Amino acid sequence: MKIMKILFLLISLQILSYSAEINIDKIIEKANKNNKHVFVYLHWKDCVYCQEMSMFTLDTESVQKAVKNDFIYVDIETSKNDTVIYKDFKGTSKEFTKHIGFGFPVSIFYDKDKSVASLFPGVYAEDEFLVILKYIKSNSYKKMELQEYEKKLGFKKKK
Repeated sequence: MKIMKILFLLISLQILSYSAEINIDKIIEKANKNNKHVFVYLHWKDCVYCQEMSMFTLDTESVQKAVKNDFIYVDIETSKNDTVIYKDFKGTSKEFTKHIGFGFPVSIFYDKDKSVASLFPGVYAEDEFLVILKYIKSNSYKKMELQEYEKKLGFKKKK
């Protein structure tokens, strides 16, 4: 019986210490082969704004379809013990948040050359985020600011 308790404890500790490795460099290489951008969503499980962004924007059918078709999506939940690798950085997901210098939630889009194409902190409505996805997909971020792109589309934010 004592051996079973010890075995259970060891298995439990192994499960709790599990962490994934998120190698953004390799993910970008894969995205390049598929002619897509990388979209990293960085959030924290207890963040109300993160939950709002997830539930009312990222989980909508239209956003999920656009992301699936045009991006490789990477979900980084910072309370997990995942290791993130990006260029010369290697550390936990929490350390990665400090490395990029933004809080939660933040949507990061990477370019083919492994640089940050655009970074959008905060919560966005579904229609706003669809415009952001089109802005990235079309490579318009290389030519103009998002506000200019929105104006070009005739997009008006709801109040």
